[in-house]
Amino acid sequence: MLALAAGVWAAQVAGGTPPPAFTGGAPDAPGEVAVLLLFLSGLKAGLLTFGGAYTAIPFLRTDMVGRGWLGDGAFLDGLALSGVLPAPLIIFSTFVGYVAGGPLGALAITAGIFLPAFAFSMIFYDRLETVVDDERLKSALEGVAAGVTGLIAVTAAQLGWGLLSSVDPTWSGRGLGIAIGMASLVVFFRWKSPFAAPVVLAAAGALAVLAT
Repeated sequence: MLALAAGVWAAQVAGGTPPPAFTGGAPDAPGEVAVLLLFLSGLKAGLLTFGGAYTAIPFLRTDMVGRGWLGDGAFLDGLALSGVLPAPLIIFSTFVGYVAGGPLGALAITAGIFLPAFAFSMIFYDRLETVVDDERLKSALEGVAAGVTGLIAVTAAQLGWGLLSSVDPTWSGRGLGIAIGMASLVVFFRWKSPFAAPVVLAAAGALAVLAT
């Protein structure tokens, strides 16, 4: 399965194109992306996700935004929505699947993302403990985790720049965006609570509304 994941990664690097910094909101004709393409996009993200839902964000953004299925604005909306819902972060994939392919697209991308995890558990359940104890695999996964951390950082920078490009181009508009972002970052680092995400997102949204 690791070889399969590596093969999908190589195919993406060889044939894909980097997503633009910002491409606006939803596509002109939402809901028209083929269901199979959305399933394969989710499957790729599910196979290459190591260490949590955050690692799926770069892969899904490369497909969704890079191929023009939806814009950075809609992608960010999905991330923000998943942050305030009582559900795992990965639920944002259902949102972007719905925007790109309608109800069937939402089901397809969600099934693709969760299929590898369920398949590994059901097929290799009796060997998982042995595999986890393998020191060679631990070293490999530590290297993968380090690389994915950098990938998440680059994606966060691209999304942040795209957001700044979409707001009021005046110094006051962009300054407000930077101030909200920095204040949110400080709060998240200092306040370790399950209520931090919904409170910060609600406060940030309220500040933006009051400032306009």
